[in-house]
Amino acid sequence: MPDRQAPTLFFHARAKLAVSLEKRHFKLLTAFADHARARGWGVEIIAADPGAHERAAAHPQHLHVFMEDRGFYAHNVFHCVPSYLRGYWFFDQIGTRNNSLQRLAPFDAEAMPKRRAERFLAELAPQFIEENRSKFDQMPRGSEMIKPGCLAFFAQDFKTPKHHRHYLSVPQMIEAAIAAKGARALYIKPHPNQSLEELAHLSGYHDPARGVHVVAASIHDLLAACDCALTLTSAVGFEAFLHRKPVVLGGQTDFWQNAITLTDAAQMPAAIAAATARDWPYAGFLYWYLRLMCVEDEVSQLPRLLELLHQRGYDLGDLNRRGYF
Repeated sequence: MPDRQAPTLFFHARAKLAVSLEKRHFKLLTAFADHARARGWGVEIIAADPGAHERAAAHPQHLHVFMEDRGFYAHNVFHCVPSYLRGYWFFDQIGTRNNSLQRLAPFDAEAMPKRRAERFLAELAPQFIEENRSKFDQMPRGSEMIKPGCLAFFAQDFKTPKHHRHYLSVPQMIEAAIAAKGARALYIKPHPNQSLEELAHLSGYHDPARGVHVVAASIHDLLAACDCALTLTSAVGFEAFLHRKPVVLGGQTDFWQNAITLTDAAQMPAAIAAATARDWPYAGFLYWYLRLMCVEDEVSQLPRLLELLHQRGYDLGDLNRRGYF
């Protein structure tokens, strides 16, 4: 990390995010950088480095925004990556995803404005469901026939994640789902980043005669048809809420408050039963998570971001000189 005496806003970003930052593709972060420059701060984009968090904490005159998933707390550190739905971002003091404040925050469905939340979901869902949008490109809707009333399992990498916690492995969760599915069909969707070895392992579960299908169908076809979505910690567990579908997770997430989390594979039947029996507050949860806990990638969100700085004692966040002179 460059040694600077003048206060500097550093963005620590992986290559792809760094290029987008340099091209000013992110509206909110571009506005933030422009605001910092207008206040006399330097602004630099540097490559993400595993040891940079500790070095950043040792230079309190600077502000550091880390665009990766490692959790870390220091007074001059924030964490910022895209959230599960395009257009919404973390800007968090301790981490992102399962390392974020969202995981620790209590969710009170009764405190949410119900009509406003329902309108929000009604506006949000078509942007993703009707347009077949997700974090990765999807097969065209209707490209594969999916039986309604099924279970849908969404796979991830088999290896232990670096900054996340899985309670089960992918094979353990699939085998538990097969044992628990009963007369329902089970659809298994590999992840786009799955290795060839993992794809071969997943293909071994394909057995239509037993009602087990490995498919490439759009996640929105699978979510529309399923009775319950199953995954370890994939973003598709969050996307299921757009379809108002219950979710069983096999790992630690920051949206566990609106799902069932399974830590013992033998309890899969009870977990599915509990998930499908509950009347989940999908609209209220999406409103709370996206509108209140995340920031939108819009210039109009700059005051919210600056308020977080103000709360940490940065005059950079003292919009319109409310208190720092």
